Amino acid sequence: MTVEALPVRRYAEQVMGMPISLALRGAHTRDASALDAWSACLADLRVTDRVFSTYRDDSHVSRLSRGEIGLDECPAVVREVLDLAERARLESGGAFDVRRPGPDGTVVLDPSGVVKGWAVQRASVHLRSLDDTDFCLSAGGDMVCHVADDERPPWQVGIEDPRDPDSLVATVEVRRGAVATSSAAHRGAHIVDARIGAVPDALASVTVLANDLTWADIDATAAYAMGAGALAWLRERPGRRGLVVRSDGHTDVFGRG
Repeated sequence: MTVEALPVRRYAEQVMGMPISLALRGAHTRDASALDAWSACLADLRVTDRVFSTYRDDSHVSRLSRGEIGLDECPAVVREVLDLAERARLESGGAFDVRRPGPDGTVVLDPSGVVKGWAVQRASVHLRSLDDTDFCLSAGGDMVCHVADDERPPWQVGIEDPRDPDSLVATVEVRRGAVATSSAAHRGAHIVDARIGAVPDALASVTVLANDLTWADIDATAAYAMGAGALAWLRERPGRRGLVVRSDGHTDVFGRG
C-alpha cells in the first residue's frame, strides 16, 4: 500500500461546547488502541471543562472568579494556566488578558483564551502512544498535527476565508506542530484588546502555526486583539509562521517553512 493510499479514520464528539474531531492514519485507526487513545483524549477534555468552564457555575474557575475559593483550593492546573496567561499578557504588551471588567464593575476571570489550545495540546499526548500512526486532533478548527513517518505526506490544513466560510484563503502543510485561527467569523466580536477595552476592527483573522497549540492559540488571539500592530509583533515571535487577513481582504504572510 502506498502512503497516499493509507486509509484515514475520523472520529468526532462534542466536548467543552465545541466539536472535537480526530483523524488517524497508519497502523492504528480503528482498533482497540485507537479507541482507547481517543477515549482518553475526550476524558481529559471533560475534566478540563469541569475545572475551567466559565459557563458552569460549579467550575473551579467560576468559583475562583466569584471569590468563593482561593487559588490554593484549585487544582494545580489552574495555576499553570494562569501563569501562561500572565506570560501572554506581558509578551503581548497587555493586549491579551484573561481578566476583564464585569458588568457590575468587578473583575471577571476568563482564561478561555489559554485553555482551549492548552487542553487540546495536553490531550494529544494520548495519541502519541499509537506507534506508526499519524493524527490530527482538532478543537473548533484549531489543531495539533503529527506525522509518525517522514516518508508519509504532511497533513493538508485549509485556512478558512473569514469573509466566506465556504472558501479558503490558503492551504498549509503540517507534519508536526499546531495551527490556530482567531477571528470573529463564527463567534462574533468576542476578542477584546485589553489595553483599551475595545473590540479590534483592523483584522478579519489571524492564523498562527507553531510547535504546540498552547502558544499557537494564544498568539493568534493576542495578535487579533492587537489589530494593526499584529503583523509586526508576529514577525518577532520565534518559531511562528502563518498569515493575517486584514478587514479589507488583504493577506500578509509571516514566518517561513
